[in-house]
Amino acid sequence: MLSLYSILTSSSCNKERNESSDDKLTLERADYNGNELRINGYYYKKDSKHPQISVFFLYKNGLILYGSAFDIDYTNEMEERYRNGNYGNNSEKYYWGVFQIEGNKIKYEKWVPSEGPFSAFTYEGVILNDTTFVINKSYRMENGQKTKISELDWEYHFKQFSPKPDSTNRFIP
Repeated sequence: MLSLYSILTSSSCNKERNESSDDKLTLERADYNGNELRINGYYYKKDSKHPQISVFFLYKNGLILYGSAFDIDYTNEMEERYRNGNYGNNSEKYYWGVFQIEGNKIKYEKWVPSEGPFSAFTYEGVILNDTTFVINKSYRMENGQKTKISELDWEYHFKQFSPKPDSTNRFIP
């Protein structure tokens, strides 16, 4: 069963919303040619309070795709949706973002759904090895200043997986 978060964020997003009023991403998209993290699969974070995981795909073209949050028991069904193209990755702007890696640091920025325009949040962390990274901070850039700063402790682990959903989307050229 999909997590309550996924259901609520999908249903709370007004399809009539004016996308042009959403925040612009501040990170530049750049191809990822490094070997600091593996990209032939997905990264997942286990929820410490509930039996669910959150999934992200990283792509060579510098994009990151939110693969949803769902109950661990639903993993096989979600993986099948990723494989057969039934994952609605092109339907929601907030599924997409860009990532950058510099040395042992990872940073990604993506839209976060809200009642009004989508806000762009940046998430920063440390790469522990080529299959594990920890996100320890998030913030929003407003007028060149970091706002809404939060300390986090999100540990992501790699799972080899193929084929990944296509990274072509209408939100990030």
